[in-house]
Amino acid sequence: MTARTTTPRLDGLLAGAARRHPERPALAGQGEMWTYAELERAVAALAAELTAAGLHPGQRVGVYAPKTPATVIALYAALRAGAVVAPMDVADPPLRTARMLRNAGISLLLTTERFRTAAREATAGARDAVPEGDRHTAAEREFGHGLAALQVLAPAEQPPTLPAPVDRGGYILFTSGSTGWPKGVLLSHENVAHYALWAAEEFGLTPEDRIGSQAALTFDLTTFDLYSAAAAGACAVLLPDMLRAFPRDVVGWLNEQRITAFMAVPSLYHNLLQQGGIADALPPSLRIAAFGGEAFAPHLLERYLQLLGDRPFYNLYGPTETNACTYHRMPRDWTADQELTIGRGIGGVHIEVLDADGRPTDGEGEIHIAGPTVFQGYLRDGRLTDPTVRVPFRDGVVRRAYASGDLGRITADGRVFLRGRRDFQVKRRGHRIDLLDIESAALDLPQVATAAAVAKDGPHAGQIWVYAQTAATERELLAGLRTALPHRMLPDRIVPVASLPVTVSGKVDRRALADDVPAAADPRVAQAAHTPLNALQENPS
Repeated sequence: MTARTTTPRLDGLLAGAARRHPERPALAGQGEMWTYAELERAVAALAAELTAAGLHPGQRVGVYAPKTPATVIALYAALRAGAVVAPMDVADPPLRTARMLRNAGISLLLTTERFRTAAREATAGARDAVPEGDRHTAAEREFGHGLAALQVLAPAEQPPTLPAPVDRGGYILFTSGSTGWPKGVLLSHENVAHYALWAAEEFGLTPEDRIGSQAALTFDLTTFDLYSAAAAGACAVLLPDMLRAFPRDVVGWLNEQRITAFMAVPSLYHNLLQQGGIADALPPSLRIAAFGGEAFAPHLLERYLQLLGDRPFYNLYGPTETNACTYHRMPRDWTADQELTIGRGIGGVHIEVLDADGRPTDGEGEIHIAGPTVFQGYLRDGRLTDPTVRVPFRDGVVRRAYASGDLGRITADGRVFLRGRRDFQVKRRGHRIDLLDIESAALDLPQVATAAAVAKDGPHAGQIWVYAQTAATERELLAGLRTALPHRMLPDRIVPVASLPVTVSGKVDRRALADDVPAAADPRVAQAAHTPLNALQENPS
C-alpha cells in the first residue's frame, strides 16, 4: 500500500473525484445517474442548507431513509457540514430506532415524506426516555431532495461534545447489544477512509469500474461501495431494495448494470448460485469480487473459484468496530477439504492473538486488532466509552487494540484462522447478532416469565431458537417480537416450554438447549421442532 501523509475526510474523497473526473458517472440508482460534478454540487448545496439551519460540527445526525441517490447525498452533505452521521434502517421497528437515537445522542433526524410518520414515532420514542417535565415538541424543517429534518433532542439535552477527531465529524454504525439497546459504533473519517483507500488500491479500482452496491447503508459493507468508489472515481450502482430477495433478479441486475466489482456476504453468494442461476449467467463484466461477514460454505466457495477462473475473489474479515481488517485473495486451486484463512492485516493494521493472560500465543486465543481502522468507541446514552486495551504484540510494541471476541490462531507468516466466538454473538447474513439482545426482547414481552436464546447445533445448526416459559403461542410471541426486533434478528423458532433446563449451579443450561429440543411437560415443544416458523412469519394473521 502506498504511504500517505494524511488521510482525507470521506466527503473529501468525493470532492477530489469531482476535481479529477467531473464528468464521470459517480452514482446510479432509481433510474438516475449523477456525474461527480453533479453529485458534488448537490452535496455542497445541501450541506450549506444544513449549516444555515444551525447544524454545527460534531452534532450527531441520523439519516432515516431508504437506499436511494438522495439518501447518499444526505450522508455526504451531513459529513460535509461536519456532522457525525448515522445511516438508519427504515425497516427497523420504531422502538428500536428510538433506542438507537437515544443511545447515540442523535439530535437531528433527516428523513423523507414517505417515512416522516415513522420518523416522528421514533423521535417521540427517543424523547420518552427524557423525564416528562423536560420533554419538548420536535421542530421540523424542509430541505432539498425531498428531505425533512426532525429535531430529536432539545438544545438542553445535547450530549457532551465528542473528543477529537470526531468533534469535526464521523460515522456511526449500530451493532446488536446484549441489553436490548443497540450499540453505536463511532468511527472517525480516518477509520473509514483508511480502509476505503486501501480497498480501492488493492482491488485496482479505476474510473471505469461500476461497483454493485447491494447491502443496506447501515451495513459496514457499504463503506466500500460508496467511499472506495469515490477514492477511485468509480461509479457506485445501487441495487433496488425490492430485488435483494430474488436471487435470479440480482443476477440479471449484475448483468444489465455491467457490474465490474462486487462485495457481498456469503449467504447472498450461496443464493445466487443455488437459486439465481449465476453459474449459467456469470456477468462477463465482473472482474473482481469479495465476500465477508460470515462463513462461506466450503463446497460452494470451491464452485465459485471454478466459475471465476482468473478473476480475483477476496475473503475479508473485520467486525464493525474495525471495518475490514484482514484480507486473503483466494487461490484458484483451493478446495473444500482445505482450511480457510481470513488472511493477514490490511495495510497499516496489526493483528495479534492473545491467550487468557493477555500474551501473544501460537495456540488458540482471542483476536486483537490495532491500527488506523479501529473505532473511537461505543456511544451509550449519548456518551463515548472506549473499550480498547493496550496490549503487547509479538514484535514488542504495545498498541491500542480492540478485543474482537473472535477466537483464532495466527501462523508464523501472519495468516489468521478463525475458531469461533467467546461470547453470545453469532453472524447471520453478515449481521452480528447478540443472542442476549433477542433474549432481552423476549423477556420484555408480558406473557414471558423467563427465556433463553441459543444458536442451535445438530440438525438445526445455524438457526436461532428462543425457548420461552409462557402460556402464549408461538404466533403470539412472534407478533410481540416483531415490534422490538428487525426482521434480520427474528428467531427461526420460538418454543413455548413449561420450564427451562438448568445446570447444577442453577443457571439456564444453554448447552442442553443448543444441542437438542429439551424434554418438557409442554407438548408444544415436540411439535415446534417440526413446524417451520417462516410460515408464521409470512402469514402472521
